[in-house]
Amino acid sequence: MNVKVSVIIPMYNAAAHLEQCVASLLAQTLVHCDYIFVNDGSKDESQSIIEHYQKIDPRILLINQENQGVSVARNTGLKYAKGDYIGFVDADDFIANDYFEQLYQTAVALDLDVVSCNYYFTNSGRRYASKAPFAEGVVFEKEFIEENIVAQLIGDDNLNSIWNKLYKSSLIVGNAISFPQGVALGEDGLFNLDCFSKAHRVFFTSYVGYHYQEVQGSATRALQTKNYFKRIEEDYQQDYTLFGNKYLDAEKIAFLKAKKFIKKIIALLHFYYDPVTNLAQLQKRQLRNEVVYHQTTKKILERYYNVLFLQKSKYEQIILFALKYKSTFIIDWVIAYSNFRNKK
Repeated sequence: MNVKVSVIIPMYNAAAHLEQCVASLLAQTLVHCDYIFVNDGSKDESQSIIEHYQKIDPRILLINQENQGVSVARNTGLKYAKGDYIGFVDADDFIANDYFEQLYQTAVALDLDVVSCNYYFTNSGRRYASKAPFAEGVVFEKEFIEENIVAQLIGDDNLNSIWNKLYKSSLIVGNAISFPQGVALGEDGLFNLDCFSKAHRVFFTSYVGYHYQEVQGSATRALQTKNYFKRIEEDYQQDYTLFGNKYLDAEKIAFLKAKKFIKKIIALLHFYYDPVTNLAQLQKRQLRNEVVYHQTTKKILERYYNVLFLQKSKYEQIILFALKYKSTFIIDWVIAYSNFRNKK
């Protein structure tokens, strides 16, 4: 079979949602796909579930490895990919039946290096569809990609996801692109930065076919196991200068990194104060103070406060002011008021 799309699915203890994922893959209207499941040391029934489906459909390949993290698992999958294009699906998500046909046909018809679609996600029990930050239905070429899309990937997270995109295999193989290891946050973003910075033709389609499911457990448990601020700060320290071009010099890249850092810590403060996290007051204050008094926060605001302030909404300006002058009272008050207005 001439494989048109190789789909890489890393899995770690994904048994609870795996069958729905597999069913959506095997129902694809584009039949010339192969499905590369990389079992990253699962302790549950994930391996046996895929072994069962291997007997049903020969397009399924199962690779078992010791637990090494999702980046290593995806890199393992890339070594086995034979398709003209490569896609990714997370083991706890699922896709529409025509998902890969829609993306593949678009990619081939327009000779694209990357095609990106929208996706469904759930927030506070309601389902929404994402929206691309660039015009849909337009082929963007090298000049636009370098000036705008690469900058967007450095300065924001809203293009980071890999599972709503299809990549030309020759783009990845020809440029030896892989997922970085040992990165605490943003490995998908770095992979996309590498891909888009090498791409000549990319496209954002209005099609919505990917169903992203948030199943990582309670917010409180997540806070107990992950230091989110540390991961944001480590991402800020990441060297992005290798993605520089004639539109992006070192100073522009430094500002984009600072802008993303501020956006993410404002969101993180909201996360700390969200009632669903159920944090004790002492823990909430400790986490808040880690953000407010950190040297990276101070350094960024000393350098970019005026520019960032003008780019923010009135509400964000208040938080930015409170961060600059270390007014924890204002932060407590304004976020509590926002939660009340939004009935959280």
